[in-house]
Amino acid sequence: MKGKLREFHDSDLGAVKDLIDETVSACYSEYPVEYREHLAEEHHSRKRILDRAREGFTLVLEYEGRIMGSGTLIGDSIQGVFVHPSHQRKGFGKAIMRELEERALEKGVKTVSLESTPLSKGFYDSLGYATLEEATFSVGKRSFTYYKMAKELRAREAPHSG
Repeated sequence: MKGKLREFHDSDLGAVKDLIDETVSACYSEYPVEYREHLAEEHHSRKRILDRAREGFTLVLEYEGRIMGSGTLIGDSIQGVFVHPSHQRKGFGKAIMRELEERALEKGVKTVSLESTPLSKGFYDSLGYATLEEATFSVGKRSFTYYKMAKELRAREAPHSG
């Protein structure tokens, strides 16, 4: 992973919104249009992105001058983790999650939680998140599955010297 992690600035809003919209469009293309619209226009609207950033801590991952990833920590909850489709499976998501988990540990959080779509569940499983509950939400007359997940955090050990 050769990207640069940094804190979100209000001026990043347009780029983060574009990142989310492009990721939802590409990765959720098999899902009904109302699901994609719900994600883009309600769950990850410009207002919600900005509100989350102001309420918690939002990271962006820059690569070659463009924002290619983002994620937010609010209290003990990780939200809005996205990596551009062209840069998935390259360690960007893992780097974002590690940094958010480190930030949580610094704030004294022992267990972080998140909600995952079926599409992202395998990624979170691979990072050690446990599924607590399978749940559904409705958009119009349709119901969609998501997972409530959590991970117990442990401080990383410093490398042994000598």
